[in-house]
Amino acid sequence: MTNGRRRLRSHFLVGTIRHRRSRVTTYDFTHHVWYLALDLDEQTEVDRALPLLSFNRRNLLEVRDADHLDADSGGLRTGISSRLLTHGFDPADLHVTLVAYPRLLGYVFNPVSFYLCHDAAGVLCLVLAEVHNTHGDRQVYEFVPRTEGGQVFRGTQHKQMYVSPFIAADAQYELLVQDDGERLAITIRESEGNEPVLVAQLEMQRVPLTNRNLMRLIAGDPLVALKTSALIFWHAIRLWWRGVPWQRYRRTL
Repeated sequence: MTNGRRRLRSHFLVGTIRHRRSRVTTYDFTHHVWYLALDLDEQTEVDRALPLLSFNRRNLLEVRDADHLDADSGGLRTGISSRLLTHGFDPADLHVTLVAYPRLLGYVFNPVSFYLCHDAAGVLCLVLAEVHNTHGDRQVYEFVPRTEGGQVFRGTQHKQMYVSPFIAADAQYELLVQDDGERLAITIRESEGNEPVLVAQLEMQRVPLTNRNLMRLIAGDPLVALKTSALIFWHAIRLWWRGVPWQRYRRTL
């Protein structure tokens, strides 16, 4: 974004998501996705740059605090700052990028949103993954890297919330993030004990945050969040039909 203003760090991410299941039955699918990658310090500037995108007010596309993190935390930046402090980070020293679907015509469902926390040197030092299930529950997992530096960010967390009826609550997440500037790859590996169950991979390219690019994304895939919701149910039906054991929903206390 130029026109006399500095180039925004915020951008779009365009690519594919792939799920591979390896237990009971082999199941593999890929579909197209696009996300808003929002630097949380640029909300005002992004609001001005994109007339079709607004924050906490009605528009074609919306980003609402209530859809992310702690709804009563006083806003996205405030909510993330309190979590950064618990890990010993000064929020003023980090750039936090939210990777998520925006609301489109008032609707959104993000199975998982990511908060990528980079230091001044561009090193990814913390990742928060906010998981939503189809029952309205949400859980934030905080991943710290196993080792300092390296080209691939790696962290693990124990599963704390019911998500899929085909995977037990007692499971483990491994998160891998690889960022080479133009390309962002995020992988979540889920396992029960030492047995791999599911691999979810996002492979995305960065696209500049412009009105023209936004219109192209909307024209090409206008209902990306709604499509994601529909595909969750479609693939669940197919897995059930194949005989994968179904586990009843249990709300996390």
